[in-house]
Amino acid sequence: VESPILTLTAPGGVSKEYGLRDLGSLPQVAFETETPWTKGKHGYRGPLLRDLIRQVSPNADRVNVVALNNYSHEVRLSDYADYPLILAMSENGKMLTRRNKGPLWLLVPFSDHPKLSEDPNVQASMVWQIVRLEILD
Repeated sequence: VESPILTLTAPGGVSKEYGLRDLGSLPQVAFETETPWTKGKHGYRGPLLRDLIRQVSPNADRVNVVALNNYSHEVRLSDYADYPLILAMSENGKMLTRRNKGPLWLLVPFSDHPKLSEDPNVQASMVWQIVRLEILD
């Protein structure tokens, strides 16, 4: 049995755990981007956050994204309707680890949408070392 790396909770006591294989079996999105936290352009790959959330709660919009260190930020899926917001699992073909913001890092392709990198709320939303997703509604 694979050890879970992510717990997804929803109102009504719903809770689901995901391992790397579970997340890897979802449709994957890949893009290259620079980020405010890394040097140069890197390739990232992972499932769309909305695909994962919709498995449990088809109409959810607000998700509290919680990191290993208990940092959390509320993300509205509707704010990212026009962008691929992914749970990045790999960087340049290598799995992310806790040392390099993994195993999961919420990311958008900043290089394709420069305005996003100027938005403090978007920057605060790019949580790394994600361990829990709490669906709020």
